[in-house]
Amino acid sequence: MSITITGRQFEITPAIRQHVEDSLNVFLADTTLKVTSINVVMERGKNQFTCSIVLNCKYHVLPAKVEDFDLYKAFDAGVAKIEAQVTALRAKIHDHKAEALSSCEVKMAAQAAAAE
Repeated sequence: MSITITGRQFEITPAIRQHVEDSLNVFLADTTLKVTSINVVMERGKNQFTCSIVLNCKYHVLPAKVEDFDLYKAFDAGVAKIEAQVTALRAKIHDHKAEALSSCEVKMAAQAAAAE
């Protein structure tokens, strides 16, 4: 479980590195997704910053890419996109559980009684 931070066209300062690590440690602490690595690429263009975040889980890859004039705003918007994807993935995993056989038999009996 690692966080890789890369800066293109500028240096990553300790303040930026600390902000990124503090924001992303929440995902590393999550045990349901089994996060293996997080890659953050921050790029400075002519007038704007581009932040690309890729979160690698055991069976899923969640990407987010945001452009903004402020580096911190771009990163925070990328984290918000990743959080939305993680929330949807958790809901998908949670809702995909099979129904118990005993409750299926009860429903089938109720449907058969209603049909008669």
